[in-house]
Formats: sequence, C-alpha cells, structure tokens
Amino acid sequence: MFCPGCGKALNPEAHGELVCDGEVWCDCCHRYARLLLEPRSFFELEEWNRKICRAFGFAPPVILPGELPPPGPFDFLEKKKLLLAEADHRQRAIILYPPGQRLATLCHELAHIMTGQEHTATWARTFARLVAWVKAQLPEDHFTGGFKVNLL
Repeated sequence: MFCPGCGKALNPEAHGELVCDGEVWCDCCHRYARLLLEPRSFFELEEWNRKICRAFGFAPPVILPGELPPPGPFDFLEKKKLLLAEADHRQRAIILYPPGQRLATLCHELAHIMTGQEHTATWARTFARLVAWVKAQLPEDHFTGGFKVNLL
C-alpha cells in the first residue's frame, strides 16, 4: 500500500501513522475530519453502528460500553497507551471505552468485525470506506481551521 498523496509505503500494522478516509493515507498528507474525532454518547454510537451496517449490508455487531481500569500508582513512570476500544471477531462484539467513543473509533472496530482481520491492507481499505461513508452523512463542518498547522 502506498499513500496517494506522497507515495510513501504504508504498513497497516502501524495504523497510528495512517489516516483511513476514502483511501489509505499517511498521517502527513491527510487528517481526519474534526466531526469524526468528537466524543459522542454511547447511544449515538449505537445508532451510527446500525446506520453504517445497514448501508454496507452487514448485520450490526453488539456494542458494549467499557470502563477503563483504575490507574496504577506508578503508571506515570511508564509510557502507556490509551485503550480506546476492542473488537472480538468471534463474538461479533465491540467494546468502546470512554476515550474511544468517537465515530472514527467505531469505524476502526467495525472494519475489524467486517473483515475478520487485524491490521491488514484489507482492513485498512474497509476502514477507509466506512469513514468516507460516515463523513458524507455528517453536516458540513465550518470549524476546521485549526487542524492543519502551517507555520510558514
């Protein structure tokens, strides 16, 4: 896979460096729309789950709210990753933790369930299609001014 913007080789396993939006981009050439990253209520994400799955002819998986474990006393000493969500392919279930209650995270996890794959090229392309569809359903965002910084 290669970024359509700059031609950089993309590794789906390093998905934190990807932006899946219509196509699979590197994070230097493209950004997610602000409305995809806004925190949403769990109820709203359940509705989006049904809408997305209906649009793609896929039976909606179960979505469950997750609670993050309490922090340990020495967590500040370690480089920790924040868990946003988890997908269980066999159970067809998604657990969304509070920091992951966003449309982009829902699309990420739905792509796992729909493909039955981890971070592969097929998963990334599916994620990109889901994000593009969701973005097309969202209202126009007039507040995108601060998302790309150009200091020159």
